[in-house]
Amino acid sequence: MEAVVIHTDELLLSQVADGDKDAFTLLYRRYWQSLFTTAAKALRSKTDAADLVQDIFLSIWNRRHDLRITGSLAAYLQTSVKYSVIKYIEKNITRRDYLVLITEMLVHYQPPDAESQLQIKELQSLIQSAVEQMPQKMREVYQLSRKHHLSHKEIAERLGISDETVKKHIQHALQIIKTAISHNATTLAVLLIQWLR
Repeated sequence: MEAVVIHTDELLLSQVADGDKDAFTLLYRRYWQSLFTTAAKALRSKTDAADLVQDIFLSIWNRRHDLRITGSLAAYLQTSVKYSVIKYIEKNITRRDYLVLITEMLVHYQPPDAESQLQIKELQSLIQSAVEQMPQKMREVYQLSRKHHLSHKEIAERLGISDETVKKHIQHALQIIKTAISHNATTLAVLLIQWLR
């Protein structure tokens, strides 16, 4: 009868620190799916989530000689994913899908604590103010795109302008919003992750 070898996280990490690629592969296989699921739920993109998780494991391998994890490896990795997701959302906050998510969150999310509720009201006010300060045609294009979910082509036909003009209006509108919320990107990302749980 063969002895069953139990590969604890601690043992595998110790082996990884010594450059053991098989131990690293075991850790990767043990945690990849749960980390991917967390990232994909927040990012709404399987490709971006897979890239993010790959980067986390690559970072672990690159820092294997100096990496000291006290406590649960699973908790460490989940925390790493959450921070990576926050950084990713901060960097890409004005992408169309994140602005849609942010809009939905600002309308539908009622956080349990007063501080988060206040943060949401402040963010709603910032975005509304930014939209109101846009030139009229840009504001109209932006609202047709975001509130009415019309395509660039549909907006162009409705307003009698070119698709390219619609695209430029939306790009400029997003830049205005990005500037308005840039100091609050971390808050937005954290609230978004809480809402998507």
